[in-house]
Amino acid sequence: MDIKEKFMSFIDKQKISLKAPAATLPGGDFVTSDDFEGRTAVAAQPRRQNSLLREQALTPEAEQAVIDGIEQVYFEAEDVDVGEHELKKFPEAIDVHVINGLRSRLRKQHNIVSRRVSDLIMQKQGLCSEEMARVMELQREVIREVGLCVEGRRKLAQGRSQFTSASLGILANYSKRQKIASVIRSLRMIRTLQMTDEQLQTLLRAEDYPGAIQLLLECQKAAATFKHFTCISELSTKLQDTLEVAEEQLDQGLARVAANFNVRSYEKLQTAYGLLGKTQTLMDQLHMHLTSHIHNSAFTIVLGYVELYNSAAVGGNGAMIGTSSSTSSSSKLQYSELCKYVNEESFLPCLLDLSKCMWNVLRSYRSIIKWHEDNKPAGGDDTLAVANSNASNGGEGSTSEQYIKQKLEHGLFRIWQDVQAKVRTFTLASDLSHFKFDDFLRILDVINKLIEVGECFCGSKSETLRESIKQQSINYFRNHHRARMEELHMFLENEGWEACPVKSTFTIHQLMEYRFLRGRDTSLTRITSPSASPTKSQGGGGLGGSEKGDIFEKYGEEASPFDLVTEEAVEEDIMANGETGGNGGSGGMSDDDDDSDEDLPEELKRDYVDEQPGEAPPPSSRNTPKHLRHSKASIVTNTTLTILRLIGKYIQMMRLLQPIAFDVMVCLSHLFDYYLYSVFTFFGDRGELEQSLSRRLRASLKRIQDSLILSPDTPPEDPVDQNKVLCPSLSPVVDITSPESICGLSVRVVAVESLAFLAAQLEALHCHIEPLIPQQRRTFLQQFYTGTVKITPEIRHHVYTAVAAQAIDYDGVLSRMSSVKWDISDLMSQHSQYVDLLLRQLQVLSMRLEEVSHTSPIPEEAYMALWESIVRITNRTLLEGFASARRCTNEGRSLMQLDYQQFLMKLECLTSVRPLPDRHLVETYIKAYYLPEGALEAWVQQSLNDYSARQLNSLVATMTHVSKRTRQRIAALIEESGKKT
Repeated sequence: MDIKEKFMSFIDKQKISLKAPAATLPGGDFVTSDDFEGRTAVAAQPRRQNSLLREQALTPEAEQAVIDGIEQVYFEAEDVDVGEHELKKFPEAIDVHVINGLRSRLRKQHNIVSRRVSDLIMQKQGLCSEEMARVMELQREVIREVGLCVEGRRKLAQGRSQFTSASLGILANYSKRQKIASVIRSLRMIRTLQMTDEQLQTLLRAEDYPGAIQLLLECQKAAATFKHFTCISELSTKLQDTLEVAEEQLDQGLARVAANFNVRSYEKLQTAYGLLGKTQTLMDQLHMHLTSHIHNSAFTIVLGYVELYNSAAVGGNGAMIGTSSSTSSSSKLQYSELCKYVNEESFLPCLLDLSKCMWNVLRSYRSIIKWHEDNKPAGGDDTLAVANSNASNGGEGSTSEQYIKQKLEHGLFRIWQDVQAKVRTFTLASDLSHFKFDDFLRILDVINKLIEVGECFCGSKSETLRESIKQQSINYFRNHHRARMEELHMFLENEGWEACPVKSTFTIHQLMEYRFLRGRDTSLTRITSPSASPTKSQGGGGLGGSEKGDIFEKYGEEASPFDLVTEEAVEEDIMANGETGGNGGSGGMSDDDDDSDEDLPEELKRDYVDEQPGEAPPPSSRNTPKHLRHSKASIVTNTTLTILRLIGKYIQMMRLLQPIAFDVMVCLSHLFDYYLYSVFTFFGDRGELEQSLSRRLRASLKRIQDSLILSPDTPPEDPVDQNKVLCPSLSPVVDITSPESICGLSVRVVAVESLAFLAAQLEALHCHIEPLIPQQRRTFLQQFYTGTVKITPEIRHHVYTAVAAQAIDYDGVLSRMSSVKWDISDLMSQHSQYVDLLLRQLQVLSMRLEEVSHTSPIPEEAYMALWESIVRITNRTLLEGFASARRCTNEGRSLMQLDYQQFLMKLECLTSVRPLPDRHLVETYIKAYYLPEGALEAWVQQSLNDYSARQLNSLVATMTHVSKRTRQRIAALIEESGKKT
């Protein structure tokens, strides 16, 4: 009984004592006010209890809000009829609900005001206590006086009646009164017990399980005390039934906690089971509910998607007959059979929902473990400690705690195995080979995250789940790669080899396939691998490892790793829209470039060039062509972009499934190998220039041809050649033989530079790819980069050499040189005409390069490589022409020097290549004519690798100052060297 009830009871007693200080029984006896205390309390107590049960606890803010809502009329000091005021609020059409609402609001305001008044009274309790002390003192005085009066009356009555029967009657009545008081107490307890059921239901509905169990136990104890009453035995049976119902509700609450953990609910359940002495039973039931929830929720989620698909399919056909029968038949299937009916469209959403559901179960179980770690009996909650002490005595408490600990530890692996089995069954039930690549990557990402969750949850490597998705991934990727290679074959056969107009700032990071490298540290060594890496610590597995913290703490109670992250819908912005200086034709050229011939010196416009020996070349702006200053954009083709996108997807596959990362890397190398081989096949001249191929380039091309190129004569069903692709053929619309286009220089530049760009991107991705490859397989990666990627400059050199070999009429130059007489006796100041012919052809070539650069900008690397090849072949041609001289004099040798110096001076005006390739070979060959006989043999010995045998023999044959014996000895030396090579 609280202070308010005590105060009200005291006021009642005072009223009774004032109104009826004494009453006379029928026998003439007097009854004091003490006789009515029990009766009054008994009558008032049930009413107040019922009133307290109906009251609803409100927060102080809510109470203040209700008080603020009271109308001003109730606070006016004037005499106001509030009843009439409230009646005016009634609507014209009487509605009992509106009246009840008004009545409820007034009652609620009245109760809160009464409570607030009571609180104010309680605040004055000190003054009240002092006043009550004085009242009590006055009461004691009054009682003392009344006692004196009663004593006087009793003595008077005793004086009047001295008979023994009267005394015995008094004793009998007193004994009867004591028995009646005892009966009243028992009846009061019985009544309380009878009212317990309603209170129990209220507590259970409010999920106050400890209060309900505590009340039940107290009622059972009281029932045992009053078991001699007949009604109590029936009440004991009812209490036992109520206890069973309460345990069922406890079990239901435990099932809800297993599905979605709540700290307060679990604490109540722990306390309730502790009061019942069934803490171990709670653990057993908890694990049973977790297992049941995993099975039921997985089945429900899959069944929902199957029924949704079936209803959509039936609705699409316009026939609704049989829908209910198919639904009922689906619900009777086993989970493994039901998963087979999930179609491709709903597979990924179903997998996400299934993973989220399993995540909630695992998170709830982790929260339960954390709760037990934080609430050990030594430092736990007092209520829980009392419950545990009631549930176990002595050593039983430690035994129960040990049982709970072992149960929770074993439950980690058991629950994860159930989760893993459900997801594995769902994954293996569907054929993933026809899924889109992006969808398959999403599926791998979900499975990978689930594996990481399992590793953080219990340290499991989830080998079962890994093996299932590994086999599906291998089958899927083989089919996917085969289809992509066939597409690449088709793209290459239809490729026009025109530069795709990308922005000058284009990088692969702007492609959507490389979005996983944006906005964060792009080192993939920090990205968790789905399989154990050689460099990974044993305890730092996945997202929950020591390197990245606990995944359950990372996502909290609301989010999950499987939530769809809403990314900004950013489209790829890689195309140049009228960008100045881009790849878009002549849009980036200056006005001065339109009249390029005006910048040429007059002498270069003539059919021959006349310049005195030793005269310095005039300055020319052509040393640095203007188009080199703005053609800085990357040159890529549509096929190049396709390969880059495929490489990005393949790297994502390697990240998400490391067990097949090496297989994916092999397929990735096929993409580059096939593109490189196609470019070389299309634009690399296989005539005489093929002999100049380096040993490394020749070996790489042979390897690609043997491992990747399918022979046209091979039957398609041959299983040995399933991974091979037919060699593509150049599109008929591409012309690489026209002299006007410099043998298709623009398409050759696009092809070679796009290959170089692709190789550069692979070099940049090397640091991201290497950590994904197992340590024992990285030799293949190294061989791929050194044997294929790094030979791209050689492909560029070979292709541009093929252009350079056809751009100039070298045979005509040799024919002109063969007609020159080198055995002259007088040296003229005029150089030979073949020099003018050669320079004019080079000048025309330079102007054509300028014209080509207007429509298809030539990068500086391509420009320099082309001129290097041209200069090298030209020098080799001049060297061959000088070696064709059968007779030569000192004056003829001086003419050679004059011709070559004239050629060099004009050539340096045409190109900015420095140093000029093979210049020293020509100059040394000319000057070797003047070597004395003693030094000639040593020079020939050193130059065997620089000059051909014919060139050396021709040089020695024209040297008249060398003896015949020396010539024979040198010829034998040259012949012997030729045999060795």
